[in-house]
Amino acid sequence: MKIRLSALVSACALAYPLVPAQADDAQLNHVVVTATRQPITADEALASVDVIDRDEIARAGNASLVQLLAGRPGVQVSSSGGPGANSSVYIRGANSGHTLLLIDGVRVGSATNGAPTLETIPLELIERVEILRGPASALYGSDAIGGVIQVFTRKGREGFQPSVRAGIGSHGARTLGATLAGGAERLRYNVSAGTERSDGIDAKPNSTRGSDGDDDGFRNEYFSGSVSLGFREADEIGLTVLHSDLRNWYDNAKLFDSYLDKRTSSLGLHMRNELTADWTSTLRFGYGADESRNRADLNDRSVFDTEQRQLTWQHDIALGAGSLLAAYEYLEQEVDSSSAYAKTSRYTNSLLLGWSGQFDRHHLQLNARHDEDSQFGSKTTGALAYGYRLSPEWRARASIGTAFKAPTFNDLYFPWGGNPDLRPEEALNRELGLVWERDGTSMSATYFNNRIKNLIAWAPLDPADPMSDWAPANVAQASIQGLELAASAMLGDYRVRATVDFLDAEDKESGDELGRRARIGGSLGIERAMGPWTWGMEWNGQGRRYDRIPNSAANRMGGYGLLSAYVHYALAPDWSVEVRANNLLDKDYELAQNYGTQGANAFVAVRYAMH
Repeated sequence: MKIRLSALVSACALAYPLVPAQADDAQLNHVVVTATRQPITADEALASVDVIDRDEIARAGNASLVQLLAGRPGVQVSSSGGPGANSSVYIRGANSGHTLLLIDGVRVGSATNGAPTLETIPLELIERVEILRGPASALYGSDAIGGVIQVFTRKGREGFQPSVRAGIGSHGARTLGATLAGGAERLRYNVSAGTERSDGIDAKPNSTRGSDGDDDGFRNEYFSGSVSLGFREADEIGLTVLHSDLRNWYDNAKLFDSYLDKRTSSLGLHMRNELTADWTSTLRFGYGADESRNRADLNDRSVFDTEQRQLTWQHDIALGAGSLLAAYEYLEQEVDSSSAYAKTSRYTNSLLLGWSGQFDRHHLQLNARHDEDSQFGSKTTGALAYGYRLSPEWRARASIGTAFKAPTFNDLYFPWGGNPDLRPEEALNRELGLVWERDGTSMSATYFNNRIKNLIAWAPLDPADPMSDWAPANVAQASIQGLELAASAMLGDYRVRATVDFLDAEDKESGDELGRRARIGGSLGIERAMGPWTWGMEWNGQGRRYDRIPNSAANRMGGYGLLSAYVHYALAPDWSVEVRANNLLDKDYELAQNYGTQGANAFVAVRYAMH
């Protein structure tokens, strides 16, 4: 791994501050489900998992989910313009299509381009986000090579809690949203709806072609709902739904003011039954839709829609030694497009088994999954994780796992170029981790090594012919390794958190660095609560990157560091004001070459929330 010792020593000094006398250990004990498909506390997980809770979401101002993810360990992002523009998320240096997106357990994403559309999901609908870093195909099947992002929508709780939020900000940003939530006895409900808009920025500030000189804004209209009813002590039936409808304008060489309509929908219905004191059955139906409608000009429209229907029957059984997980899944994917695909649907039948147990200082987790796909055949993946408690404060862990990604419909069946003989992309990941925790202070270091083969790459059929058709093939390989350092602590009245990431992600054939992935990045945050006031500052930085392969001086993008600040003031028990300022130093930087980003900007909002 190409990391200088001096840089590592400096990073450790940042990530391991002095240990305070007291701290709030709530941050260490989030209940997570994505790491195992079963509820455990975050400090019990043998995988690298991170949680963004509702408090942090509320401090984010008018940020997007993609912007919020950018400050997390092991996560880098790129964006083709300002708010609402097409964005990509890279977990541990893997491709954007190597991240699986779940919304309340429902698989959502495009089966044509193979990547999730995260920019459509508004923060106002989110209760929390779990980020699982590392391969998870042994739990979730295809796509989970880099990791899993699971979004949990807002739910009701006992009582009646209506809320309203309105805000305005730079570049004509404005938001308005409302929620009705509550519950009584075993009933819980939540209904949320709203809109967010911005006049935007010039997506390509250095271009003078066509309509490129204007600002490129967006608007998003959204709603979500949930209802659950418990009809016995541990039995429950529930429904969740989310829909967002986003339009963002973009620069185009044509005179027409081009725009892209993106819609994300999810619906989940679950029924949980306690069959015995040690055996729980959960039956879940899920529907996810990803719709893309591109209007390049008056006579140029394209449609790429994906629907995914999923049935899951999961059993959780407490054994005398550990706990058992067994599940069957059925997934059907269907695409509808203005392009004539040779095939428009496929289905997968899957079986998975898992076992985990703790014995004295030892913790073991085993998972295996078999996927039978109607297109490429079968694929079996597995994972083994082991943890050892060295002392009450120190824990060590090691894991190895395989993962895969099925070819997309574009790769397989796109007109004039698809290859129906493609095989899945495959990955083998190994990692080692060390964690120290005491009195609410946590520090961790994780090394990972991921080898990805059979990567699908498009190339001309005849390289000597500039007019040659292009086609995909399983020809590429990638080698990715990295080191993640993270710490969180209370220093007197201040909560401080820090992360440092080192990444070595390269194409095996050329030795070039993978596009838009920095070799070093980090974040630093500080927050203090004083009576009705809460204020904080955040810094997030990334090193230099190349926009694409092959690397060259012409496509090299410089590093950057962004400073932000926020203030929250409780006017009364039910009223509050939120102010956030981003990029305070007005840095000029790029997340994708030749695409603009926001300079210094601010946002202020007023919220009424009955408690």
